[in-house]
Amino acid sequence: MKTLFYGGNIITMTEPLYAEAVLIEDGIITAVGGVMELRALGADKYVDLDGAVMLPGFIDTHSHITEYAMATLEADLDGIADFETLRDTIRVYIQENNIPRGEWVVAHNYEHNLFPGSKKLTIEELDSICPEHLLLIKHVGCHMGLVNSNVFEKFGINSETPDPKCGCYVRENGRLTGCLEETACTEMRMRIPKPTLERICDAHKRVQHLYASYGITTAQDGYLGGDMIEVYRRLLDEAELKLDLFAYVHIPHYERLKAAFDVAVGDSAKVRIGGIKQYLDGSISARTAWMREPYLNSGDYCGYPQRTDEDVIDTMRYAAKHGLQIIYHSIGDAANEQFVRCLKLAENECPELRALRPTLIHAVFMDKPMLEKAAELGAVISFLEGEAYYWGDAYIRTLGMERTKTVCPARTALECGVHFNFHTDAPVLSPDMLETVWCAATRMTRDGVHLDGEEISVLEALHAITLGAAYQYFEESKKGTVEAGKVADLVILDKDPLKANLNEIKTI
Repeated sequence: MKTLFYGGNIITMTEPLYAEAVLIEDGIITAVGGVMELRALGADKYVDLDGAVMLPGFIDTHSHITEYAMATLEADLDGIADFETLRDTIRVYIQENNIPRGEWVVAHNYEHNLFPGSKKLTIEELDSICPEHLLLIKHVGCHMGLVNSNVFEKFGINSETPDPKCGCYVRENGRLTGCLEETACTEMRMRIPKPTLERICDAHKRVQHLYASYGITTAQDGYLGGDMIEVYRRLLDEAELKLDLFAYVHIPHYERLKAAFDVAVGDSAKVRIGGIKQYLDGSISARTAWMREPYLNSGDYCGYPQRTDEDVIDTMRYAAKHGLQIIYHSIGDAANEQFVRCLKLAENECPELRALRPTLIHAVFMDKPMLEKAAELGAVISFLEGEAYYWGDAYIRTLGMERTKTVCPARTALECGVHFNFHTDAPVLSPDMLETVWCAATRMTRDGVHLDGEEISVLEALHAITLGAAYQYFEESKKGTVEAGKVADLVILDKDPLKANLNEIKTI
């Protein structure tokens, strides 16, 4: 079937930048140009945009769509800034979901930086929330969590229990505080029983619609667990997988999960394994990101690495040997420097690695020398541009203004010729790509502090969520622009972001 869209402004993200009409046949763009020119080609259906604006569909280069789906089944603490509201929200969740005594209660989107003095909850406060349940509260950044004493008792964890590698049971004066950092939190989350397959599938369907409502047509599952393979098979069988999905696997599980994925899912074009993933550090909020200089008021504490250089290079060798793209979670400048340092050594040994487009995810603190090296090495940088708005004020208190104003340096990346894009890391942030565009163009914190110097234009920001994003997935020949031969993944907006006032963009 041929469909002609006309009567609005079509931003092509190529030259010429605007078109009057686009003709689509069987999911492929066949022609772009003037209305009369395309009408002459004939169509089965005519759609009047009525003054609206069409763009190529937005591409999510890093989020956790499965984790987002699971989060919809948990208590949501988004925006809560005091203990009483947090406690009452969790108690209402327990009552509404009839959670029996002794069972798990899980909440997410906890942000201690919203509380007066950025104060974390104490173990006494945690124990008072739901004393007859096992409680886990996940921090919004997912690198830290809080548990009550019932959890420690159930799993035999006490103040003498050794910390897991690359993690910590946080203590004060030799006493557990209830706070779990990095792998200590991850391992605890793995102990929680999974919902039924039906509940996960239903949640996944809802979250797909949420992503699509923000204009996203290609999304990411940033951590493919074995239990999700059956979910994807079920969604495919029921024709309920609407978005294109790229899934990434932590390297220790790659071969096992790839074999299971191939059997269950096959060569579906809707969901594919994009490559492997590894962590280099943690997060600023949890003070586990690896920095070159100490955190303020922390003595000589700089956070810590998750990997040695040799481990990172071994992973890069593995990626080169198997022809896999590798993506690295990295926040701090010491971790980002480790990435470019190790990539240079690995590419000297395995030059084929460059063609696999190794990608640095988040890349919050990178200076110009690092970005210049990344460009030379053919690396892709995916910035979490929402850092400035959502955590800029907390970073000023944690790191100081001079370091904070350099977060996510998109302008410098552009000047250095780096292939870069933007992501939201959902559910850390909502998968709102236009808000991300606004964050990149304004660099304003929640408290109204302007982190100037790294702003880019709205057009440059739109490129980062369309064609620039398609590049990371090796799909720049298929997606990212409105032109003949490309997939008809499109989004329709009520306003033109290139002509709107900056502050209107996040409300389009």
